[in-house]
Formats: sequence, C-alpha cells, structure tokens
Amino acid sequence: MINLLKGMGKAYKDYQKTKKLDKAARDKLPPGYGGPARDPEVIKLDKQLKIAKNVGIGVAGTIAGAGVYGKAKRAFKDKEKN
Repeated sequence: MINLLKGMGKAYKDYQKTKKLDKAARDKLPPGYGGPARDPEVIKLDKQLKIAKNVGIGVAGTIAGAGVYGKAKRAFKDKEKN
C-alpha cells in the first residue's frame, strides 16, 4: 500500500513538472501559435486591474487600521477619566 502511495506521489510530481515545462514553452510561442496575447490594450487593462487590486487592498487595510486606532484611543481616554 505504501509503495502504491509513493508511486502516485512521484507520478503527481512528474505531472506537475511536465505541466510547468509545457506552460513555459507555450509562453515563448508567438501569439499566432498559441502563445499569450500581447495586444497593447490587453497589457494596459492587466496593468490597470493590478493597480486597482492593490488600491483595494490598501483601502481595506487603512479602514481596519483606523477602526483599531479609534478603539484604542477611546479605551485610553476612558481609562484616564476613571
């Protein structure tokens, strides 16, 4: 049973390695032969999407940080009053 599992793990690793090599080879092909699209508009949209994602992450972090800061400030103010 253990030998069967070892064999399956090795086969899975080999499959992943082959898949990665195929993707790398496909990325080097020109767009007409199955390679990635290098249209300037697509590149521009991908860049804008990446920026929008980063801005969204930053906004969420800022809102959460402001909430924590406000709670801490209020707690310290209440502590000083008592």
